[in-house]
Parts: sequence; structure tokens; C-alpha cells
Amino acid sequence: MKAYRSIAALIVWFGLLLQYVLMVRGQSGEVFVTRTINFLSYFTILSNLLAAVAFSAPAVAPASPIGRVFAKPSVRTAIVLYTTVTAATYIVILQGLWDPQGLQWVADTTLHYVTPALFLIDWLLFTQKGALRWGSVLPWLAFPVAYGLYSLFRGPLSGFYPYPFLDTSHLGLAKVLVNMAAMSGFFLVLGLAFILIDRLLKRRRA
Repeated sequence: MKAYRSIAALIVWFGLLLQYVLMVRGQSGEVFVTRTINFLSYFTILSNLLAAVAFSAPAVAPASPIGRVFAKPSVRTAIVLYTTVTAATYIVILQGLWDPQGLQWVADTTLHYVTPALFLIDWLLFTQKGALRWGSVLPWLAFPVAYGLYSLFRGPLSGFYPYPFLDTSHLGLAKVLVNMAAMSGFFLVLGLAFILIDRLLKRRRA
């Protein structure tokens, strides 16, 4: 388990660093700062950052406060939920909107495909099963809801919309709110599915 998580952590951190370099290279001053903020305004990046820490902390410092937090089944299930939604949203909605090449393809593939797969495998094989409750799904929704509200607030101020379905300048506020509600429903249903899988795996192993 430790070896798997250590290797996975290196892969995820590599993908994040590569994407960041590709976004800010050749920039300085205000543009550099803006692109850094934009980098951190993608749900893909935030979910990958959580995955990177969740792989790193229990492997490097399992007894530390952060190591103990990210070892909790509820926390790890929340992260597998976020990374799975990242992959599903990209595959269904976003991948047909552009054609990354070269290093951008490497970063794109790592962040949207490799990280979700690595974390799903980790969750299936190494995360303790049977500790989740149906109500666990509600706190998991706080992060995507907060992210949606942040995007609604920052988008009109900066002119930057990380995803087309959050672009109020083209879709209007009402349509974006409908999209956010639909995404929240997807998070809820998928979160409940992970809890069900958790219970089924617990029974099978028992």
C-alpha cells in the first residue's frame, strides 16, 4: 500500500506541476499571478491537489495530523467522489471541445484519467470499508457547492470561466444555476453509490 501510494503521489504531483508550468511559462508580474489564480480555479486542479495530498500524507507521515485526516475513510471517499466526477465530466462534456497535443496532452491525460483511476484503485483496495453512513454524503457536497459559488462570484469579476457550463456571460445566470443544480445532483447520486459499494464490499470481505 505504501509503495503504491508513494508512486501514485509522484504521478499526480507530476501532472499538477506540468500543467502549472504550461499555464504560466513565459509570464511574469500581473499575468503570472492571474494565471496562477486561474490554475487554482479549476475543479480538476483542486481535486487532483486533494488526491496528491491524500496519497502523500499517509505514505510519508501517517502519524501526523494531516496523515490521520487523509487516512479517514470518509475523507478518502469524498476525494474519490471528486476525482471520479472530474473524469466523468471531462469524458462526457469537455474532451470534445479541444485537442491537446504534446506535453499538454500528457498533463491533460494525467489529471483527467490517470489520477481518477489511481485513486479509485486505492479506494477499492486500501481504504477501510464499512465506516460510512448514508448521511456522510451531505458534508461531501460542501466542497463542490463552495466551488460553484466561488466560480459564480469570480467569473463576472475576472472574465475567466473555468468551464463552459459555468459561463454566465454566455449562458446567463439562470442556466448556470440549473447546471450547478444538475451537477450537485450528480455528486449526490454518485456519493450514495460509493456508500453502497462500501457496504457491499464490507459484507463481501466479512
